[in-house]
Amino acid sequence: MRQLQLDINSGQIVEEIPKYWITSDDIPFDVKQFILDQTNKYVLQDEITKIFYCPLCLHELEAHGFCPDCQKTYAIQDNNYIQEIDINKIREFTLENCYSVFDVVNGEVIFYNILAYISYNHPSASQPFRVIQYIINNAYHVLPDKMINLKSNKIYSYAAIYQKILTEEETINFDIDYYLESYYQSQLYTANLDILKNTIYRYTYIWEAKEYLAEKYLLTSNLTYIPIYCPGFEYLSKMHFYSLAFDNPHLIKKDNTTKLLLNPKGKYLDFMLKNNFDYWHFKTLKLCKIKDMALINFLANNLEIYEDILKIKKIDILKLSTYLKDNKYDVTEYYDYICNAIELGYDLKNKQVLYPQNLMQVHDEIVEKKYVILDKNCNQKIQKLAHELETNIYEDVDYIIYPAGSVEDLIKEGRNQNNCLRLYIEKYSQNACQIYFMRQKKNLDKSFITIEVKNKKIIQAKLKNNENPDEKIMSILKKWEKSLNKYPENFNINDIFNHIEEIN
Repeated sequence: MRQLQLDINSGQIVEEIPKYWITSDDIPFDVKQFILDQTNKYVLQDEITKIFYCPLCLHELEAHGFCPDCQKTYAIQDNNYIQEIDINKIREFTLENCYSVFDVVNGEVIFYNILAYISYNHPSASQPFRVIQYIINNAYHVLPDKMINLKSNKIYSYAAIYQKILTEEETINFDIDYYLESYYQSQLYTANLDILKNTIYRYTYIWEAKEYLAEKYLLTSNLTYIPIYCPGFEYLSKMHFYSLAFDNPHLIKKDNTTKLLLNPKGKYLDFMLKNNFDYWHFKTLKLCKIKDMALINFLANNLEIYEDILKIKKIDILKLSTYLKDNKYDVTEYYDYICNAIELGYDLKNKQVLYPQNLMQVHDEIVEKKYVILDKNCNQKIQKLAHELETNIYEDVDYIIYPAGSVEDLIKEGRNQNNCLRLYIEKYSQNACQIYFMRQKKNLDKSFITIEVKNKKIIQAKLKNNENPDEKIMSILKKWEKSLNKYPENFNINDIFNHIEEIN
């Protein structure tokens, strides 16, 4: 039982808080060493030359990531540990990572978020010199019914969090960690998890998940609210469904299908364990009970879109996914096609309509038909906007950049570039974004680069198949970007269009 004490600030009797780490000096040596070992894995790569450098001595790495000075080999193939920088501005560079640590004080659990800042700007060094700084960002007192942020004294009731989840329209989008004021994914210090065995974590079996947790970047809620309060965590943890347990057990509905899939004697249990099912895998399996992991992954990547399709048309989801996968079609394109087909009154009972032989071509035709039939003004709006944007035309010896001039231009560009530009037609007509084409002057009729601009900034610039342009092209685009004219924030293309109609 916690002792009572007088709070000097409020003058009230409150429960005594356990002693916790306040400064970096309080952080145990083993924890600092763990953080140091993790930060040492990050390899520096120059963003221009793509040359790799040792994070400790800044020596250029040899083949296979070997540093001749430090005699260490780095995993230069692991993108998780590659940090792109401008090596010539190394003193301006700071790498920020977050780490999580449990501690137990007199049976009470404290959970820490520790930020590690790595820089190469030691004030007394004439050359770039590596410096690491530890900051305790948050310290939470984890209790059976709530968490207390010991730095801010804010209290977070688990029941209140759970109620927020239940009342949210889209529960998957409720950001628990934003609510907890913890904004970082972190690596967990797993060496001391056994200290939780005789605490409120005793039924979570979290220490048995060391190997799984050591490889993950986790949020504060994954290690506090979820294991302590969420229904189903204890069962999932015992069954070693760690991805399900630590991520979204509160979203798993307790229906007959769930009971069937999680039945210890059920036919899907071993399959799920073998493939380390997460929430989206589990939800996909509920939708179509199959033991084909490749197909489950294919569906899980865009499951919400498949669910949206099922809301507007009862369809064999396995047949649809096979159709899309075999033909390498994008489910977003298919969803847009179905929505437009319904809007235009197409008969979806006709299999040739439901599964067209050339989805991209049929999609383009139906989109163009929609804007001709249902929104006759759309093309005129685009033409008017394109005329207004002509002040942004760029031209040099080799290239020209100009605004897209019509619905037909956008559809043709999307087809040539094999991208989803047709989905931007309405946004462009409303001036929610601006679309420009970059062409090589020696081949003006051939699509080269498609550009999306918003608020005087290039949002994306893509070659065919959504490939990125090279440095030469990007330098031209950045130069052009600086010259862009910007409409006032209250500018609305509809206002101009309506005004023209009034005049006419």
